[in-house]
Amino acid sequence: MALKKLFTPYQIGTVKIPNRLVVPAMVTNYCTIEGKITERYMKYIEEKAKGGWGLIITEDYAVQQYGKGYQRIPGLYKDELIEGNKQLTTMVHKYESKIFCQMYHPGRQTTRIANEDHMPVAPSAIECPLCQEQPRDITVAEINQLVKDFGSAAKRVKEAGFDGIELHCAHGYLLAEFLSPFVNKRVDNYGGCLQNRVRIVAEIYLEMRKQVGDDFPIIVRLSGNEYVHGGRTEAETYELCTIFEELGFDGIHISNGSYASPGNRAVIAPMFTEHALNMEISAQVKKLVDLPVIVTNRINDPQMADTLINMDKADFIGMGRGSLTDPDLPNKAKAEKYGNIKMCIGCLQGCEMPLFFNQEVTCLVNPRVGREYENSMDIVEKAKKVMIVGGDLLVCRRLKLRQ
Repeated sequence: MALKKLFTPYQIGTVKIPNRLVVPAMVTNYCTIEGKITERYMKYIEEKAKGGWGLIITEDYAVQQYGKGYQRIPGLYKDELIEGNKQLTTMVHKYESKIFCQMYHPGRQTTRIANEDHMPVAPSAIECPLCQEQPRDITVAEINQLVKDFGSAAKRVKEAGFDGIELHCAHGYLLAEFLSPFVNKRVDNYGGCLQNRVRIVAEIYLEMRKQVGDDFPIIVRLSGNEYVHGGRTEAETYELCTIFEELGFDGIHISNGSYASPGNRAVIAPMFTEHALNMEISAQVKKLVDLPVIVTNRINDPQMADTLINMDKADFIGMGRGSLTDPDLPNKAKAEKYGNIKMCIGCLQGCEMPLFFNQEVTCLVNPRVGREYENSMDIVEKAKKVMIVGGDLLVCRRLKLRQ
């Protein structure tokens, strides 16, 4: 079955995306503690650009040296980090893909270990149920500095050659914490009513816009529902989306949850969760705003993705884990080789569990993830005979690759 809309171009601000398939931000732990890009990370990204993904959104980039959720995420909090990212964007632009940089601050969803013993900050001093690290209240002076740091980092993003920015206001990180009455108990201008809770996002957006100009796309990622008692629901999300449109954002990316959400509504939804669980929220957002809408989480099939677009559930489809299991998914789908696509099974064994132990991302279905830099997959002159006695899915896949 030919896909009607999945491979049609679509505009985000001033940038034309060649198709509707998006690689959402996913932490890999492939970079250095200093926030530098590595060859391993570049080859990992290049595999997706080769595979034909329309838009690649980088993993979370730190805008402050001690604002990391994991030890080895990239950053653009100083000028010395620009050059490595120039190499990354130049490499991606050899292909048709576009690349946006996701910018964030982890807030309370981090540890002292990840930030050289610096105490986490949050809108209010409420412990993260997963990280179990006590944060302190972020001060107004620190908020003002953070706004400036987001702006400075945005300027570096543009200098590095990225095509746009995604501001991370989802998944329970700092900006999501400010938006959420579940975490934000402040009694100053940054807490209380929705207009106050959204203030920091507005200030950051305006500072970034000042630094990058009007013709550089800035989109926002938002949890449609936090699925926690006392947290944000769809009703407030819809109001937020209209505020974001009025501010000037160029697109909205709908996800769900936070680290405090229950398993079946987790940020990275497991296999027992229904597919495309955020599609009804994204569909309503599309009706409310005149902006491109991305939807993500538990979508692993290009035919399902095309159906969602045809049903006006979204304009773009995020398939993060699908890009891990098969970076070549878009090329295969375009050629209608659906039977050759390696689908994500929602096991979380390689893409989520290792991160809790400060390890690198892998994939149970695709053993090549994170090893692209050491294995070019070139055909060897002389084949070897390999026998494996016993083995799981990953071992069997490795055997097939060696044939």
